[in-house]
Amino acid sequence: MSSAAAPRAQPIHFYPPQSTLQFGIRAIAGRFNRARWWSIGITQMLFFGLCWAQWQGRPLVSFDLVRQQVHLFGGLFGPQDLLLLTLLLIGGALALFVTSAVGGRIFCGFVCPQSVYTALFIWIEQRVQGTPGQRQRRQASGAPVVIAALWARRLLTWALWATVSLALGWTLTAYFSSAPALWQRTWQGQLGGAESTLMLGYAAFALAQAGFLREKVCQHMCPYARFQGVMATPQTQSVVYDVPRGEPRRSTAHSVANAAAQTAAVRASVPAASTAQPPSRGDCLDCNLCVEVCPAGIDIRNGLQYECISCGLCIDACDRVMDKARQPQGLIRFASQQGADWRHTLRQRRVRVYFVLLGLTALAVVATVAWRVPLQVEVVRDRGVMARQLRNGDVENIYRVHIQNYDTQAHAYRIALAGDTPLRMPPQEPVVIASGEERTVAVAVVQPYRSTSGADPGRGVSTITPIALQVQSLVDAQQQRTRSSSFIQPR
Repeated sequence: MSSAAAPRAQPIHFYPPQSTLQFGIRAIAGRFNRARWWSIGITQMLFFGLCWAQWQGRPLVSFDLVRQQVHLFGGLFGPQDLLLLTLLLIGGALALFVTSAVGGRIFCGFVCPQSVYTALFIWIEQRVQGTPGQRQRRQASGAPVVIAALWARRLLTWALWATVSLALGWTLTAYFSSAPALWQRTWQGQLGGAESTLMLGYAAFALAQAGFLREKVCQHMCPYARFQGVMATPQTQSVVYDVPRGEPRRSTAHSVANAAAQTAAVRASVPAASTAQPPSRGDCLDCNLCVEVCPAGIDIRNGLQYECISCGLCIDACDRVMDKARQPQGLIRFASQQGADWRHTLRQRRVRVYFVLLGLTALAVVATVAWRVPLQVEVVRDRGVMARQLRNGDVENIYRVHIQNYDTQAHAYRIALAGDTPLRMPPQEPVVIASGEERTVAVAVVQPYRSTSGADPGRGVSTITPIALQVQSLVDAQQQRTRSSSFIQPR
């Protein structure tokens, strides 16, 4: 028997040992960070502003679940517009496919609500508690006063997070209820049960996701992070580390200033026409700054990883270090695995197919909206009065016609029999329905006595005659619906 000792178990570290990542990511300035904050500003202005916007006295974007209506950029839509919703969802999926095939997870880094609110919460955390290094030093001091102040800062941070989360929950609720009316009910303490549940539920969800789980959502909960790799190709642009240029890495003992001085000395000692090369050492200073600024806490130098959200913060950090070391930028950059540029990426067959499908979907959406009739009609026989015979021998059937006006203006509708039929309908006034409203009216259809077969319409076998009722707008003749039903002549 071998007496070799079993290998010792190694502890699992969620963050690199002696790293400040457990105290938060490090802030960095740069072009990608600016682009990210521009994206955050634009998306949040739209999110917080659209629920207040009005168009012709109606909400610009609103979802009325009780009345089954959707106000969307001046249009009024209902359950009959399911095809349009399907096309919009397909278009959104295709747009995400195009983004993934061209720029990898760039949607995650700049637009995804999880990344947006995580960045916002981290910004609040750093303004209140300080940088990760400052928090690490306070934690290591162990002084009771410092620890008490540290906890006070944490409580203030959590309070601000909760305030922002409540604002997010309230704004989401405003999309399902009129924002001005919801604001008034909020100050009066008259929120309904459904409104309170939605607001507090989404606030708790946002607080947990962006405040505490953060990158764990992207790594372990988000399905897009899993199947995005299927849509990526070797030509997809993503954040990559230039291994031939950066390796072997310099020792951490070489500071940025020493690296810049050594590079300048080597270049000064080599004649312009000489073919001599500087010492064989890569440009990477192994400063670990690219890891400290990464929201996912990964080391991009280890290769392409599914946790990377393509936010570009590591590029900003590396470019800053390269500038100080008097080295060209681009050690970490957006590029494809095969070195293709953006134009070559856009010319991929898969990307072109996605663009064609996206264009066809957009045309289908436009055609659906253009040919859409904002009128919904349902015809149901009156169950209480199936059929009856009048004193003069005529046979009468009663129908209930349910009309929904999904246009942005009021309409007067005329109800009539469609086609050539011996049946007749007594004259009635047009049905006036306001925008977004609905009405149910009872109409009678009569079969004259002289048109019945036989001398006595009350004898013989009952007959069922197909009929069609037409509802047409008197304001716009193009708005009409025809529904089929049946006329019953009793025995």
